[in-house]
Amino acid sequence: MKTDLLQDKNKQQIIDIWKEYHADKKDTYGKVLDGEAGKNVLQRAKQCPFFIQPVFREEGFFTLVSQYQSPSYFLMAYLEDYKVDPTNARPLITFSVFDDLATSHDVTLIRGELINKGIENWEGKKIINNMLEAYANDEDYEVGALPFNKTPESFDIDDYISCQNQKWKKELTEMEEKQ
Repeated sequence: MKTDLLQDKNKQQIIDIWKEYHADKKDTYGKVLDGEAGKNVLQRAKQCPFFIQPVFREEGFFTLVSQYQSPSYFLMAYLEDYKVDPTNARPLITFSVFDDLATSHDVTLIRGELINKGIENWEGKKIINNMLEAYANDEDYEVGALPFNKTPESFDIDDYISCQNQKWKKELTEMEEKQ
């Protein structure tokens, strides 16, 4: 990313530029985190590079697996495809975490891309947001990605999916109320 063009801008100007740039992009999503949250995401992803994200629909749910690749990339594929052949599991969503301005401007820029048309734009945004929260939020990280990677026998997948389902439903209701 060409951060030299943003060095003379303040934090709010950078946020505005990033959001405006991504506003009309199809299948591309721009998000902003504060600098510390972005650093947390990357530091924790290096330690715990795999995690899962259930995606809920009326007929049930399917699960995506996320794999972090240094220096700042997350690839998300169907968990079932990954189980069959990890090297050939095709990404449905990718997102990058750019922390180049985290220290100087207290801003981390996120760029997500929906590769598979089977994922709706709003679902892709939600999936990316949930994954970022799973690494940025201390409590989410300590009950999610950390045990999933370091002590998988203590990770309660059923409880995690149940909690995510409740969160998903709550956020859908809030989205519908805004419309």
